[in-house]
Amino acid sequence: MKVIFETQIHIVFNADEGERITFPIIISKPNKLYYFKADPSKLNAADMYESFYRKNSEVLKKEIPTLEITTNLIDYTDYFQIIQEISKVISNEREQNPNCKIYINISAGSKLTAIASIEAARIWDLETYYLYSQEISFGGGPKHSGKMEFLPIKGFPIQKPREDLIKVLKVIEKMMAGGKKFIYKKYLLNVLKDEGLLQLITENPDLKKNKSSEYMALNQRYLNPLEKAWKFIKISDDKRNKKIFLTDEGKEILKIFKYYI
Repeated sequence: MKVIFETQIHIVFNADEGERITFPIIISKPNKLYYFKADPSKLNAADMYESFYRKNSEVLKKEIPTLEITTNLIDYTDYFQIIQEISKVISNEREQNPNCKIYINISAGSKLTAIASIEAARIWDLETYYLYSQEISFGGGPKHSGKMEFLPIKGFPIQKPREDLIKVLKVIEKMMAGGKKFIYKKYLLNVLKDEGLLQLITENPDLKKNKSSEYMALNQRYLNPLEKAWKFIKISDDKRNKKIFLTDEGKEILKIFKYYI
């Protein structure tokens, strides 16, 4: 059942910080917290900041007993995985409650988690914030302490591909499953018709003309923008049985938008 009331959710990344992570959560009292930690298996070493995670979690549970904390491991050096994991959270939460408010703390974690978080926020229209203090220490405890200052991060709007273009790109990816290097344009046409993504306003009783109209609609609506404007696909120059290839840009955007639709 979808919830109609506003739910507040925060996303944070673990690091050698205390109040920089806990302070905004304590004062805003969200319903849920997604607490990401560095995956030790990707570091080939134990998580140096595990003690900070345990202490911060204890503080938060004491201050906000009703807070639901979900802990996930993530590779702090994998840009695409970070965006995918954030997107997974957003997709799941907004499916349950489209009105939920989601905030990402980019103060802690790694430089890459901060960059990926800002990009994810632009894709999903989220709020990001950064905390800093005048008291900084490198003596083994939390780096930042004392009075915390908020710095809301307002990113520039990102030009996103149309939702239907992402859907078609995902259809192409699905059709290429099993190691295929390309798909045929004629087969894509049939699949898009079956999935309701390609329909003519009026059908032509002449089957040959109707098929030509379908190909024209396919080109104008999807293939031309995907190839010429976004460079996500490459279409062969064959006169018959044209082949469609995913470009490197197309493969990368599919990783980023894996949980977008």
